[in-house]
Amino acid sequence: AALCYGGNYKLRIDTDESEFHHFYAGINEDNSVYHLKSGEVFKTPELVLTYSDEGLSGGSRNFHRWARAYKLANGDKLRKILLNSWEGVYFKINESGMKQMMADISSMGGELFVMDDGWFGDKYPRKTDRTSLGDWMVDKEKLPSGIGGLIDETKRQGIRFGIWIEPEMVNPKAELYAKHPDWIYHFDTRESDTSREQYVLDLTKNEVKAFVLEMLDNLLSNHEIDYIKWDANMSILNHGSNYLTKDNQSHMYIEFHRGFEKICQRIRAKYPDLTIQACASGGGRVNYGILPYFDEFWVSDNTDALRRIYMQWGTSYFFPAIAMASHISAAPNHQTFRTIPLKYRIDVAMSGR
Repeated sequence: AALCYGGNYKLRIDTDESEFHHFYAGINEDNSVYHLKSGEVFKTPELVLTYSDEGLSGGSRNFHRWARAYKLANGDKLRKILLNSWEGVYFKINESGMKQMMADISSMGGELFVMDDGWFGDKYPRKTDRTSLGDWMVDKEKLPSGIGGLIDETKRQGIRFGIWIEPEMVNPKAELYAKHPDWIYHFDTRESDTSREQYVLDLTKNEVKAFVLEMLDNLLSNHEIDYIKWDANMSILNHGSNYLTKDNQSHMYIEFHRGFEKICQRIRAKYPDLTIQACASGGGRVNYGILPYFDEFWVSDNTDALRRIYMQWGTSYFFPAIAMASHISAAPNHQTFRTIPLKYRIDVAMSGR
């Protein structure tokens, strides 16, 4: 069984002295008390169940077939071979470096180049993860020709262009936060936790949803973007919403997910052929609640091929290989510092997308 919900959830199995096992799956009821208005309909998350007489492998194959046909965005389409800039340069993005990477992946027969984090920010240029989230304007010092200039280069190279964004977040050191400090989840009488030097935007607010939608639509309508790496590196740590009433603060998790889902639905409806990766601090959003809007997910920030064997094996019980984004990364590996032969790294990456 798999729960089709991207919000705050709980899975529980109760075993007692009888021959029965009781399985519970749904919204996590802790801090999610919901008050129904008169005439309001509340739809609980779907649970997808399968049975096989071919063991765990048969059950897994059932999930794969079902997901590609009914649940995963563009589950029947061949994925492009891409090069991502992150482990190559991290935040040190510049125009000449991006163009060199485009030429590299084009020369190897690749089809797509994805510019990762570090391309944006005006007053606060994005040089570390401590600034600029929310300020989605191109850093002209790094990229004088802008996104348009890079897309022109991809056309010359015969490939497509992708980009990294983190739409649901803002840094304390950002122009957006200076203008709208009330747009984040926080509790007025408590100091806000900035675990990763960033805050989660309050997607229960209509103006916040409108801002995120407008930013995404501007980016996609003004540029020929083929692929988005959608990151979400922070969970909700500050449990309060200025938008929700005092009596309905326990709606926060549910309403955040509703707001997120509405944004995804609008973007997917307007840009059905766009490829979108759910990154989410590694594998934080791997579930069938969000996969109707995403083509793939990032399994983990750990790209060590040996560790990935175990991660991809476990993930593949429920999710098809086409959804598991997997890179051929550097040696020594940037997370574990292990040196693994190129052939081995290629084989492991080829068992995912």
